[in-house]
Amino acid sequence: MRDVINIAVVDDLPQDRNKMQSLLLQYARKQNLNWQVTLFADGKDFLDSLSQNTYAIVFLDIVMEGIDGIETARRMRKTCPDTLLVFVTTEEDYAVEGYEVEAVGFLVKGESSQGKRFDRLMQRLTEKLRQDEVLAVSENNISLQIPLGQIFYIEVLGHNMLLHARDGNHALRMTMAEIKALLPEDGRFFECHRGIVVNLDRVTDLGSQTITMENGDTLPVSRRKRTELDQAYAARSIARVRGMI
Repeated sequence: MRDVINIAVVDDLPQDRNKMQSLLLQYARKQNLNWQVTLFADGKDFLDSLSQNTYAIVFLDIVMEGIDGIETARRMRKTCPDTLLVFVTTEEDYAVEGYEVEAVGFLVKGESSQGKRFDRLMQRLTEKLRQDEVLAVSENNISLQIPLGQIFYIEVLGHNMLLHARDGNHALRMTMAEIKALLPEDGRFFECHRGIVVNLDRVTDLGSQTITMENGDTLPVSRRKRTELDQAYAARSIARVRGMI
């Protein structure tokens, strides 16, 4: 069963809350996503809910009675630094404030139902949620949850696997088949050489016989994998571009 993604919509106008909920659920059905949308009529009720609930994405009206959207976002960030935040407003004059609270996008009321802008934003948010997924593994009998977006590559090292990530290297007592079974089938990970699986999102250069990763490591590319790698990298790059606003 697909995991439920919790989303909050905070807006003091009931017609705007309901419209955003309808748009989100329609998009989720179209993309086969399991989203639960919770509505809030003001910033206070939303902030109070954070003691018992977490939200992957928050759509937040800026101009509201009581606590406005900017202040609500500031308070939210104290306990929810990783929540994806989208401001919904009647104007686009809040770029500085949005940057301060790390908003990932804006929707202008009246435009959100026009299709293309909304779809591009949702593609971007969905991609970010996938990047925030974790790989649950064990190192020296200690359970780890490594964000998939932070993995550079994984390679066979003796009888273990060595996972290279932003927080360092992790020696895992697993086989390549076992770890590949845990990785998502979204085109992100590719076995460029026997015993080496790379995260295509972390590739900085494709050479004729090598790959360069964000951490500076250079890895070999199997000759028989060359064409397939080029195609996979191109497909992944196009998918990322289409998810940008």
